[in-house]
Amino acid sequence: MKTKSFTLSVLAGTIIYYLLGGLFYGLLFPDIYPSEEQITPSFIFLGCVCYAIFYTYILVKLTSIRSLKSGFTIGLILGLINSVCMNFFMYSSRSFEIDLFVTDILIGTISTGIMTAIIAITLSKTE
Repeated sequence: MKTKSFTLSVLAGTIIYYLLGGLFYGLLFPDIYPSEEQITPSFIFLGCVCYAIFYTYILVKLTSIRSLKSGFTIGLILGLINSVCMNFFMYSSRSFEIDLFVTDILIGTISTGIMTAIIAITLSKTE
């Protein structure tokens, strides 16, 4: 694994995922997670870094995916699985609202698909 390629791909994935989170959760659907406490953007950013590291590692070590379309497709599949799991965990401690549940799953799936596509194309350009 080339460190430069891995690092640039993680950086690209982090930035895209962070911006998509701001777009979806901050602007388009702010009611999905109503803010009862102060939000810490640095922790959100670090979460995005970890998420991007995870998906970059998967693409580098477990697949040969290096195209936009294939990256998007695998991102959609893995993002859907992850989003469904995380929403079940979250709704174990709060009241279930089907519209918010489905919306959050769609946001997580699409965001992960886009992020993984960017990671894949960054890997292809830097390897």
